[in-house]
Amino acid sequence: MHKSVAIIGAGFSGTLTAIHLALRPAAEAKLDIYLIDPRGSFGPGLAYSPPSDRFKLNVRAKAMGAFPDDVEGFYRWAKERCPTTSADDFSPRRLYGEYLSELLDQAISRADGHTVRRINDEAIDIDPTESSRGWNITLRNGTNLPVDACVLAIGNFMQTATNSEGSTTPFRQPFNATSYEEISSCRSVFILGSSLTAVDVILECEARGFNGNYTVLSRHGRLPRAHESLPSSSTACLPEDWDTQGSTRALIETIRSESRRLGSSQPVFDAMRPKIQSMWRHFSLTERRRFLRHVRPIWDTHRHRIPAEHASVIESLRTSHRLEIIAGRLVEIVAEEGHSMVSFRARGSHAPTVNRAFEVAFICAGAEGDLSTTKHPLARRLLERQLLLPGPLKLGGLIPEQNEFMWLIGPLQREVAWEITAVRELREEAVRVAHAVTRQLARATI
Repeated sequence: MHKSVAIIGAGFSGTLTAIHLALRPAAEAKLDIYLIDPRGSFGPGLAYSPPSDRFKLNVRAKAMGAFPDDVEGFYRWAKERCPTTSADDFSPRRLYGEYLSELLDQAISRADGHTVRRINDEAIDIDPTESSRGWNITLRNGTNLPVDACVLAIGNFMQTATNSEGSTTPFRQPFNATSYEEISSCRSVFILGSSLTAVDVILECEARGFNGNYTVLSRHGRLPRAHESLPSSSTACLPEDWDTQGSTRALIETIRSESRRLGSSQPVFDAMRPKIQSMWRHFSLTERRRFLRHVRPIWDTHRHRIPAEHASVIESLRTSHRLEIIAGRLVEIVAEEGHSMVSFRARGSHAPTVNRAFEVAFICAGAEGDLSTTKHPLARRLLERQLLLPGPLKLGGLIPEQNEFMWLIGPLQREVAWEITAVRELREEAVRVAHAVTRQLARATI
């Protein structure tokens, strides 16, 4: 019996889910798999479609394999194409996108009884079928696609700092090549957010000849820390039950004590990595809120690190006074003739709002987590029908239990998983979702 699955979004999460579905045995049900994405590229997504090769992975090649049982797969693939590739290289993001596209091509060619169709279009609506055992997917071109199951892999909803759906923003987008045109002739760059992407933007501007000044504004005013080269003896010794204690206070004490003992926090976070989702599950809603309020800013800078050579560039810019990092909150940004007027208030300051003019402004503030305010058209329609629910922590979304033939994968799962934005966790989640889809569809045929 044939069953059909629509995967909305063809970035890492959606592509890996399609690959695992295509490679599953077809003994129970043959699948028609529709991979839907308006970008026209299937595999790279936004994260691995950078404007240049200067945008690098922040994890070494040897750990970036797309499959949980073959973590060195990407390294071997990259080394076949460039023999000088090292296992410890931080490879270009573009190269990783090519790797994902090739894995999809291979899975399609090897699919046993399944078919995979790549659809270059945008899913703008999803309705339950009359039987309530499947979904009708409406595409931008007017096509109606009935399927038995649906996987939402719609990725991050990037912040735009606009106040309404129809408004425009003076911010340039980091992953758009046109954002860096004529940057060398500018003297001032404003960056909202101090994430990994903010570092990428600075490095790209530098490489394109910009020699002016940067101002980075974020809530905490911290840039990511650097990957350290540590001796193998630098191994964290964590309490056996650290992930099940359900206490933010105990978590902080564990991190502090081990970091002091080792002289570095890096081994501590590396040792915690496999059980971070367990830690999150054992937190009550109150503890999760406490974690987000008190721990998240420090957690993000220590957990999500940058290559040491990138950190050296950042430090050089700071010591030469070309880079200013401010902890504070954006009040307003307005596009004016030839520049953007930025209004912000420094954290803890009771002084009036600061107003500054910048020639260029980039937004690197990360993803929108509060779905109740999202401008994403498909998400808004799903929210209206309560097919998707906003999470109480404003980190992402929840699928109601009664939607037994709909799944969510990717960063919008942060409400229930917290650590679900990196390859390590997403490659395991893609296996789990693919298995759940096939199991549920097989039961429906009985």
